[in-house]
Amino acid sequence: MKEMNLQNLIQNILKIGKTNMYTALKKLFSFYINQVGKKMFIFFLFFWIFTSFLAILEPLLFSQVIKVIEEYLKTDTFNTDRFVEILIYWAMLIISSVGLNFIYRYYIADLTCLTNFREIVKSKWSEVLQMSYSEYLTKKTWSLYKNFDRGTSVYFTFLFFCFKDLFKNVSSVLIIIIIMLCVDVRMTLISLSMLPVMVWLWIYFNVKTYNRQLQLHKKWDKAFWVLWDVLNNFLVSKALVLEKKFIKKLHWEIDYIDREQKKLSFVWSFSDIYVTLLIATSRILVLWFGTYYLVQWEISFATLFLFFSYLGWVYFPLSFIFGSLKQIQKELSEAQKFHEEFDKFSMDIDENSENKLSDVKWDISFTNVNFGYSKDKNILNDLNFSIEPWEKVAFVWNTWAGKSTIVNLLLRFWDIDSWEITVDNQNINNISKASLRNHVWVVMQDNSLYNTTIRENLEYAKEGATYEELKDALSKAEANFVFDLEKWIDTVIWERGLKLSGWEKQRLNIARLFLKNPEILVLDEATSALDNTTERLIQKALDKIMENRTAIIIAHRLSTIKHVDKIFVLEHGAIIESWNYESLMKKGGKFSELASADHLSL
Repeated sequence: MKEMNLQNLIQNILKIGKTNMYTALKKLFSFYINQVGKKMFIFFLFFWIFTSFLAILEPLLFSQVIKVIEEYLKTDTFNTDRFVEILIYWAMLIISSVGLNFIYRYYIADLTCLTNFREIVKSKWSEVLQMSYSEYLTKKTWSLYKNFDRGTSVYFTFLFFCFKDLFKNVSSVLIIIIIMLCVDVRMTLISLSMLPVMVWLWIYFNVKTYNRQLQLHKKWDKAFWVLWDVLNNFLVSKALVLEKKFIKKLHWEIDYIDREQKKLSFVWSFSDIYVTLLIATSRILVLWFGTYYLVQWEISFATLFLFFSYLGWVYFPLSFIFGSLKQIQKELSEAQKFHEEFDKFSMDIDENSENKLSDVKWDISFTNVNFGYSKDKNILNDLNFSIEPWEKVAFVWNTWAGKSTIVNLLLRFWDIDSWEITVDNQNINNISKASLRNHVWVVMQDNSLYNTTIRENLEYAKEGATYEELKDALSKAEANFVFDLEKWIDTVIWERGLKLSGWEKQRLNIARLFLKNPEILVLDEATSALDNTTERLIQKALDKIMENRTAIIIAHRLSTIKHVDKIFVLEHGAIIESWNYESLMKKGGKFSELASADHLSL
């Protein structure tokens, strides 16, 4: 083993304390203390110290029994009363320890840690679901899910380990050391002579392995990222016959991790040898010097027995903690990644939750709107337009012209103060986000469905909808295929609606639209992924629901917007033409060029 410079060792300890382990520990216990309360936490501290104290009294009582026997051997008189008294105390100790340990284990360790786990999950889950859309786009879904699952689990497993094993063991060791010092200082120093070496080794191996173990955890994340990427693009992987390539890549990552983990495991296994040798050395020293003092009549046999017994009560709990260090490192690194991921993201907070829309007419206006997802590139440039109530408008032109961005801004997925968007002459920044979004329904090209029943997917649009309302919505959306399924609306459609075809999923989304019955409807290339026949069927249902409501249509297929009231042609984030279909065709500008190409493709 390489020698470590003492100054570097101290610097590494301080570095770890400030940046990694200390930060993770502080966050774990801060949340726990806030959850149970400071006074209750202090009570827990005294309780586990008291239970630790009771647990270590047994060797003291046993040493008293040995004293009675020693007195009998010396005087040939057996003190029966004292012997019975000790046995009664012993029985009382056992009964008290059993009861208090149950209370400690269940009411303090189990219940409080489980409650803490529940609250951290609820707290962080709420924050994740309220994450802003712009923040979500910067995240990897697999990373969010994995770090959430592992990080919240640490709030139970690590704290439970602390309460069940760590705190009680450390408390017991400290109390035993005090008792030993009170009995005989010389024997205490001899018994604990190897303890500083054990502590130094703990620090040494911790510093030596912590960052390496953290890097291996990151490697595991990378390996799982490969697997997630394949599963997320499973059809493409199959179509391009990429299985062997990804298997080779995954095997390489796992083999590398395996090699490095084995090296770390060797270090930890080697450290176990040191611990075993230190405990054995301590026993030999206690027996050697204890026997010498016993022969010299400087200590009693009961005292020697007491110190020899307490050796195990000191070193074995510490060796258990030492042996658990690898798992502690892993859990603290998970806690660290959890807080790095979830502590600093922007929230979709509704500052104006009380300011709700009422009697909505849906007069929409964009005035001098400039916007870009990054500072170096604008998507929208001095955009100006207005939409009258119940008007049907369409936005067309090339990809990245800013059509979908308009919808994102209208729904306040981004909030920027350098422009003005108004609804019924109210700046949308002053309107409740929930209220604003409750009046809008977006039908997209890829409509997400939840991994639950058709009934529950529909009820997300209208909570508590009756069976007749659901049936009516399905009929209006021409989604009668539902009633041919074995369990009808109680059929589970699997993740992303994999049991359904594209047109079936689209019809279910339109059924939700009929249930929601919003004042404004946004069609974001809603039929672009469908064949011509299916598109006409879907378009028929959409035309039905667009009656008597404001509609914004974003489309590449211009055949779907011939009958709208107004068409806005966008180029580089600005409106270059606006009129109805026939007028724009007669004008012979950009729109007519696009429309001609569209007609050729039909």
